[in-house]
Amino acid sequence: MLRLVDINFKYNSSEEVLSNFNLSLSKGDTLAILGPSGCGKSTILRIIAGLEKPSSGNVYINDLSVNNLPTEKRNIGFLFQEYALFPHMNVYDNIKFGLNKNNNVEQSVEEVANLVGVREYLKRYPHELSGGQRQRVALARAIIYKPDLLLLDEPFSNLDTDLKSQIRKDLKEVISKTNITTIIVTHDELDAKELADEIITL
Repeated sequence: MLRLVDINFKYNSSEEVLSNFNLSLSKGDTLAILGPSGCGKSTILRIIAGLEKPSSGNVYINDLSVNNLPTEKRNIGFLFQEYALFPHMNVYDNIKFGLNKNNNVEQSVEEVANLVGVREYLKRYPHELSGGQRQRVALARAIIYKPDLLLLDEPFSNLDTDLKSQIRKDLKEVISKTNITTIIVTHDELDAKELADEIITL
């Protein structure tokens, strides 16, 4: 479903962040990329999403080369570390943001809100939510499009230990129910072990 072939990447004239990096992932699988800060794991997600362009190499999604395909055409859900919710929008509007008007928007929002456990918060604003609730809203927004691929960039780093454990379980259940092919980058070995079918280390 996803292949990265001989990916090389460097920022400006600095030394390479990624060198001949290869990755293969089957549909429905969850992969964890484990490593310390600065090792290039978030860069891999950004290359897959089209937010960065590799110096050389190819990215394939469903056997289609997407190197020259813009981010919005790749059908990818991306959950950022800082959630990136719009503070002036309530939960309902944050979740539906960008949905095609041809979709049954209200039904889609309610279904995904139920799935991630935030239906009762649809009229609230981000500042009225806890960190765990904001993360659930961001997850709902990332998967409402039914993406081919879900990318998670250090999704638990802003949560305390007890909440992190619960959110991990909930996220695993959501991934299982939706069967979305998922990549999570993390520096936490427990995150990787509890969520992933496969782990690679950088």
